[in-house]
Amino acid sequence: MTSILTIERTTICAKPKKESMKIFMLLGGLILLYIFLCMNSNKKLKGGGTLKEKTFILYYVEWCPHCQTVKPEWEKLEKDPDLKGIKIDKIDCEKNSKMVEELDIEGFPTILFTNKGKVEPYNGQREYEDFKKFLLSK
Repeated sequence: MTSILTIERTTICAKPKKESMKIFMLLGGLILLYIFLCMNSNKKLKGGGTLKEKTFILYYVEWCPHCQTVKPEWEKLEKDPDLKGIKIDKIDCEKNSKMVEELDIEGFPTILFTNKGKVEPYNGQREYEDFKKFLLSK
């Protein structure tokens, strides 16, 4: 009496097909390229400025009493020769409503500081000396 024993082979993890490996490699390469380009570009950031420059931007509207109070202090700051390495600007949000939407600005005045790709809201006092002290500490 002879019996034939057959063993069935089950594969738990199938060998990937060449086509799917090519797709995964292409996607991986595209992701790495995207990361590289984002880290090494001068693209505009939310909050104003580029990745490589320091910016301090006042977002205001003309009808706001707080904005009317801070604008003269801001204009002194814009003229300060000690702060030449920092881009200091102001943006009228009524004339730039699209920017207000993009930045999700909800109150006025809003002041944003950008340095090395990081956007930070300014929450200090609204006087020239306080602005200058903040910027020189950065």
